Amino acid sequence: MSDLVAKFGSYVDSKIEKEPEKARKLLIAAYRAKLVQLRAFPDKRLGRSRDLMAVESMKSVLAPYVQPEKSALVSIFTPCELLGSAGIHPMFAEAVASYINGAAAERGFAEYAEAAGVPDTYCSYHKVLLGAILSDVLPKPAMILNTSLVCDANNLTFRAAAEHYRIPWKYIDVPYDSSEESVQYVAQQLREAAKMIEEVTGRAIDRDDLKRRIACGKKTMETLAGCQKLKAGRYLSNDLTDELYEVFGTHVQMGKRPVLRYAEMLGEELKRAEPFDGIRLLWMHTIPYYQKDLRDLLNFSGRCQVVSCDMNFDGFVDMDPEKPYESMARRVVCNSFNGPSRRRMEKSLEMCREQQIDGVIYFCHWGCKQTMAAAGNARRFFGEAGVPVLVLDGDGCDRRNAGDGQLMTRVEAFVEMLEDRKKNGKA
Repeated sequence: MSDLVAKFGSYVDSKIEKEPEKARKLLIAAYRAKLVQLRAFPDKRLGRSRDLMAVESMKSVLAPYVQPEKSALVSIFTPCELLGSAGIHPMFAEAVASYINGAAAERGFAEYAEAAGVPDTYCSYHKVLLGAILSDVLPKPAMILNTSLVCDANNLTFRAAAEHYRIPWKYIDVPYDSSEESVQYVAQQLREAAKMIEEVTGRAIDRDDLKRRIACGKKTMETLAGCQKLKAGRYLSNDLTDELYEVFGTHVQMGKRPVLRYAEMLGEELKRAEPFDGIRLLWMHTIPYYQKDLRDLLNFSGRCQVVSCDMNFDGFVDMDPEKPYESMARRVVCNSFNGPSRRRMEKSLEMCREQQIDGVIYFCHWGCKQTMAAAGNARRFFGEAGVPVLVLDGDGCDRRNAGDGQLMTRVEAFVEMLEDRKKNGKA
């Protein structure tokens, strides 16, 4: 992190408590400047698809700050095609926190939340988000829409946000099992969410537009599933942030045409990609993309690279545009993150075999009880499958909990072990 960015983050932090509007304006100015940079000076080491997704992700983060009255606070697994059809911008906890981290300002928001009574062991993404909400730096959105899927913090953060802002809130309860009955149950809740959206916006959701978005999302998922297969044995220059950008497309931006264009471009780039004989990693859970030593090891590396993240192939299900609510519900209910942890691990193992993965990094993000609780299961599951796994503790967005030295010692040792294993023909 440059000294300039660090100073900027500290300056934002100094304005949170007494001048929240000033802190907000500083973040907006920084995000706008970054958007200009991404458009005018794209990273030439990346393919055009990744440049496109970087721009779309930045636009997605910026829009709710600029047009809060046309935005909704959502959880990452919320189907957002309904919001798109109503002209509403979605913003989700991980994005808000990650981009505040990119501005080196996350410490002030986390400490503000802690001073307000949020435990220091709380998920740092949600803690930073709550700091932005409670301080009023994050402007008041029109509504809140979230699912119960995966994260315990969802059940607390969004309730607190609804009480603070005093705005309409719809909670989507997602059953643990992936039965057709569960799909219908969630579909009905999404219909109720649609009514809330219409009441708040005063605008009826165009069913034909919703069908088009589902059709676009269906094609996008099919194309991205094909991209996952194309990754086997190929090298596509990338950095850790690429997987974060793709999370936008595979979740809250699903159904938008630029995301489909991204998937198509990525597929073409993978078809032209050169063979790769280095270490191929699959990353499970969020990525601490901001940590310099980790970036130095994995960004644009000919030695080892993160080929995939399990947050980008979690919702590959078949969708029927003629049944939009059932399709959105199925993507949530049948998500590999829903249900027992074994489902998530089985999906990741499938990708390991499909993409010729050498090893798995299972990242236990600060405060994520589900991922931490399943760490022992991950060791056993991948060990029995013959896939080396490194269970790594860290923080995806709060530098206070990063532990760079210890983290890098373990990652370096893991990569060296994989190199020895590959050299001896055990891969």
